[in-house]
Amino acid sequence: MILYYFSDEIEDKEKEKNSFKKKFKSEVRIQKIDFLIRYPDYLAAELLWLIESGEITSEIKKNEIKSTIKQMFRDNEPEIKREDMLRYFFGAYEDIDDIIAFLVSVGFIEYTSKRSSIGRVYEKAYYLTDLACKKIENEILTGLEKVTWYQKRCELIKKYFGSLSGSELKFRQYEHKEYKGTPLNEYINGIQFEVVEKFRNIFNEELI
Repeated sequence: MILYYFSDEIEDKEKEKNSFKKKFKSEVRIQKIDFLIRYPDYLAAELLWLIESGEITSEIKKNEIKSTIKQMFRDNEPEIKREDMLRYFFGAYEDIDDIIAFLVSVGFIEYTSKRSSIGRVYEKAYYLTDLACKKIENEILTGLEKVTWYQKRCELIKKYFGSLSGSELKFRQYEHKEYKGTPLNEYINGIQFEVVEKFRNIFNEELI
C-alpha cells in the first residue's frame, strides 16, 4: 500500500517496456511513512505541528485536522492501531527484506540499488509492475474491507506529507523528544498525552 500510494508514475521509457508503472525511491521513506501509519499519535502530533508552525492557515484544513484527530482518539487508535517499531541508528525501523523478497517473487515489484566501496547499500528504488497495480486497484481496494482503514490513512498522510523525502520525514520525527530519546534497539513509546495537551493549546478544548 505504501509503495502504491506514495510512488510516482514511471517516466523512464526502458522501464515502461518492462511493464513497470510506478517508482518509489528510498527504503528510508518506506520506514518513515510506515511509522506514521503505525503510530497514530505521532501522526496526530505532526498534523498539529502544521498548524503551530503556520504551514497551514486555512480554516477548512484546520477544521479537517481537528476532526481527524478527534476521530483518531475517539476510536482509540493510539492503542488499538499502534504496531511498535524499534529505534535504530536512523530512527524507526523494521526489517523489510523478507517482505520485499516476497513482493519480488510474485512479480509485484523489482528494485535496484547501489553499493559503496565499503559495501553499504544506498539509493534503493522500487518499481511497481502493471500486475501489482492491477491487483491493488481491481482486487485489494475493492474486495478487502479491512484494507479501507489503511487506504484512508495512506491518503491522509499523502495529502499532508506526501511531498516530503525520507530524510525530511526522519528529521521531523526526530524533533519528538520521546522518539529521539528512545535507546537503540528498544521500542518507541507513544506520545498521547503530548498530543492531548497540544490539541488543547491550539483549539482551546479537550481532546478526550
